[in-house]
Amino acid sequence: MKHQLKVEVKNQSVAVERFLRVVRHRGFSLLQLQLEAIDDKYFVNMTVDSDRPIHLLTLQLAKLIDVHQVELAEQAHQQAI
Repeated sequence: MKHQLKVEVKNQSVAVERFLRVVRHRGFSLLQLQLEAIDDKYFVNMTVDSDRPIHLLTLQLAKLIDVHQVELAEQAHQQAI
């Protein structure tokens, strides 16, 4: 299932690397990533895909010290044709 997340991260490249590593280790595939730097924060919009429950990812991202906010924007359901 595809999920769109909005993540607010400290403006450091190491912080971005950390949260992307969590995405990978939790078994999610990154489909799309948009990153915008404003002042001392990165605002990241990303789409991930996995059969695993999304809360496994959002809870782990929220635990990272460099992550200020994690928001599940929407769920995109796809049906097989």
